[in-house]
Amino acid sequence: MRTNLIILFIVFLCLPLLVLSKIWYDKTTDSIEHSAKLFNEQIVRQMNGQLNAYFSDLERSTLPLIAHPLIKEFMSITENEAYNRFVVTRKIESELFQQVVFGRPEIFSFTLYSENGLHVSNQGAYLSDDDYGTYMQLSNRANFNVMGIRWINNTPLLTITRKFTDTTHYQTSGLLVINLRLNEIWNIVNQVQLGNTGSIWIADSNNRIIYDRDLDKLGSQIPDWFTTQAYGLQENDTFIHKENKTDTMVIFNKSAYTDWSIVSEVPIQELNADLIELRNVTIWAALILTLVASFIIGGYSFYITGSLSKLEKLMRQVQDGNLAVNAPLRRGKELKSLYSGFNQMVWELRRLIEEVHTSQLREKELLLKQKESMLRALQSQINPHFLYNTLEMINSYAILEGFKPISRMATALADMFRFCMKDSMYVIPLQDEMDHVRTYLDIQKERFPDLQVDIHLEQEEGYHRVFTARLTLQPLIENCFIHGYEEHLLKPSYIGVFGQRVHDKYIIRIVDHGKGMPPHILRTYNSAFKAVDVDSISQRNQLSDEEKQHVGLMNVHARIRLLFGVHFGLHITQSDDNGTIITLTFPLNTSAAVYSKEDPLCTA
Repeated sequence: MRTNLIILFIVFLCLPLLVLSKIWYDKTTDSIEHSAKLFNEQIVRQMNGQLNAYFSDLERSTLPLIAHPLIKEFMSITENEAYNRFVVTRKIESELFQQVVFGRPEIFSFTLYSENGLHVSNQGAYLSDDDYGTYMQLSNRANFNVMGIRWINNTPLLTITRKFTDTTHYQTSGLLVINLRLNEIWNIVNQVQLGNTGSIWIADSNNRIIYDRDLDKLGSQIPDWFTTQAYGLQENDTFIHKENKTDTMVIFNKSAYTDWSIVSEVPIQELNADLIELRNVTIWAALILTLVASFIIGGYSFYITGSLSKLEKLMRQVQDGNLAVNAPLRRGKELKSLYSGFNQMVWELRRLIEEVHTSQLREKELLLKQKESMLRALQSQINPHFLYNTLEMINSYAILEGFKPISRMATALADMFRFCMKDSMYVIPLQDEMDHVRTYLDIQKERFPDLQVDIHLEQEEGYHRVFTARLTLQPLIENCFIHGYEEHLLKPSYIGVFGQRVHDKYIIRIVDHGKGMPPHILRTYNSAFKAVDVDSISQRNQLSDEEKQHVGLMNVHARIRLLFGVHFGLHITQSDDNGTIITLTFPLNTSAAVYSKEDPLCTA
């Protein structure tokens, strides 16, 4: 049982907990990575949009220069027009350049080139014709171009070119070159913080880095791993870069306006840092709870199984016949109830065995008593046939001589002899016993003409299903004559027999108006009648000489108890100077067999 409990605990608690934890961690990790991917992609797109808006605004700010008369005049000046060149240049520097540069501190230089080889700048910067040719060649792609990074006096500058087109011939007549400080672009990018270790860098169309927090990387080529892993992907996509056992989520977005690629790098571990911490706390908590639960459940299980094993050993001892075992008391309602039930069961078994043994002894003693009674009856029988024939002769002579009372008494006496010669333990209907009582009382009425006999039995349904032992009522009525009247020199005056049904029992009361027994004898008998084990011999030994005169009561009570059980028998309801009332209780609907077999000695 212990092994089964441990297996059940591991299979149905520990393993499901581990599996669910693993599934929960994987699903949560995927969800966080997906959310982080969407969030970073949105940040990168917004950043690219801000840069596009910045350059778009810069492009719009240069539109007034294209159609301005001074610009057109400057584009038409040749190298031989020195004075005119000086005047127009002064006006452009004072009127146009100051207007464009005003409010834009990020503009480092603003230089205008004409196709005639002339140039003018707000910084007085000088650029060679080779530079102009280079810019013109790189600017063929569009009118407004973001060229790349250049260094002037150790300052990184972003060069932007703007073409001027002749409205008459629709040909390029000049070029505007703007050198921007990177501080404005950096301010836009630095507004975004991707975690504690995340980074953002920007590459131009030539795959050169134009922004990175590490200034040493400005102008350098993008990393080879990015080129390799981003090859074949869309312009806006995400991939995982693994380097030095560190997984990094790389998100890149390419701008159609500037042709720049904004790349963000965020370590996966940083994205999952809180989740990993929560996972570790959860795992430790689950582990501690599992250990505590294992300790509690295991200890309780061992306690339960140990108690059951102890009880099993005790039950085996009982099975082997040892009924002296006693289970110790246990804590806990269930085990305490179980052990108490076991002790109660063992005690009940001992009691039943003792009761069966006592019952067997009592039955053997009763059989011996019956045989002794039968022997005494045989010894007292002096040829019953002779007695019956003699009584029959007396009856015949009485009829012939006309003495009806003698005839009635002889007939009644013969009937009583036949009834008494049968086994007193036979179960007979109550009606048969009452017929015997009436015969006995008929004889007594011949002796005592003033005797009043009152017999009233309820004849309702159930009366014919009441059974009793032979000779239970007649000995009690005889006691009324002997002990109630004759011992006190009283003339018998009244005998009453009353019967009625009370629930599932039938109650008979025998009443006389003689003098009753002393109170202490009444209490002694009623106390003996209530005892479960009725032994007439032992009771006789406990009675005094005065009490032994009523020993017939105990014999009748013992026979009723032996035949029908402890709930039936005698009870002395009243016994004083006004008379005695004895109550007999018989079962209703008894299942005892009715014996109609007659003793062959009783046959006339």
